[in-house]
Amino acid sequence: MNIKLPEFLNHWEWSHWVVLALVLIISVNLVYERQVTRLNQMASTNVDVIENDIKQFNTQAERLGQMEVLPPVRSQWGYVTAIADQYGVEIKLVSTENSSASYDGPLASWTADLEGFPGAVLVAAKDIQAAVPVYLYDLSLKESNATVRFSVLGSE
Repeated sequence: MNIKLPEFLNHWEWSHWVVLALVLIISVNLVYERQVTRLNQMASTNVDVIENDIKQFNTQAERLGQMEVLPPVRSQWGYVTAIADQYGVEIKLVSTENSSASYDGPLASWTADLEGFPGAVLVAAKDIQAAVPVYLYDLSLKESNATVRFSVLGSE
């Protein structure tokens, strides 16, 4: 078997090959050790981050467990209609089945549009938000008419 090597390699002696092998072994060893060190640091960092996340989630769970249960949406809705009547704005219930702009969470909700004169709608929306748990979505202003879409949140 005859191997064709570049011209300069034909003149190498065994000492050159030993030096080349030694450089390769040392280089591979250094790269391997650095990689192992880096992975060990990442593993310990990830464990610390995960433990910190677990503590935060446990704290959140304890806080949620201590929170009061919201009143039913039906009773919350009474406040909304009273505020709307006070400011002379109209409330229209909205079907949430085909609407992407509606509350999609663990609580029960009723979604509606608040319509009327812009100033009255904005003040009514602010008062509703202060009185009951509500999620505001969309504000539409057209000349002398404004519409705010919102969902009143509560229990069943």
